[in-house]
Amino acid sequence: MKSYIFFILFFLIGKNFVTAQETSVSDSLSVVSFDCGIAQTKQKLSKKEFASTTPLHLRVNNSNYVYATLQLGKRKNKVFLYIQILDKNVCLKKDKILDVFFKTGEVVTYKNRFALNCDGFFAKQLTKKEFQKLRLNDIDMIKLYTYDKNYELYVTEVQNIDIDNQLDCLSAYKIKKTDEVKIKKNKNEPASGT
Repeated sequence: MKSYIFFILFFLIGKNFVTAQETSVSDSLSVVSFDCGIAQTKQKLSKKEFASTTPLHLRVNNSNYVYATLQLGKRKNKVFLYIQILDKNVCLKKDKILDVFFKTGEVVTYKNRFALNCDGFFAKQLTKKEFQKLRLNDIDMIKLYTYDKNYELYVTEVQNIDIDNQLDCLSAYKIKKTDEVKIKKNKNEPASGT
């Protein structure tokens, strides 16, 4: 009889231990978080609040020592794609073309919606279809056509993962009104009034 009770107690304690282990493993797997790196300041873009992701630095492959930044942003419920070529006198006119070459072999063409500039800025508001295309497909290369030359930017696997992550983060991010945004003070700054 004692061995029967001992066996039942051993079975119940072992079952609770296994259940607790399974619960902690499943809980830890269900909590997956990404560092979104979304910034929103008190500044406004065209009199509207906006938020932006951390810029990705892409190397221009057909020019020595030239880089570009790719950044995603959100204003109202619209997501924007910004690319800036970090080179001298890169002039783009409105409606100048940017081609995105996907690893599937598909090529999608975007037109610049930013005004004429020689700062190398390309801006495009993404439609839902364009957003989904970028989210669901890996980019192989981006080609930006300017007045003087074409810039070829190759996107790595890690950068494709970063773009997917940033698109997911922006789609879930809610733009705050300006008075809700607090600017963090630097701990080394002296308190005001001293």
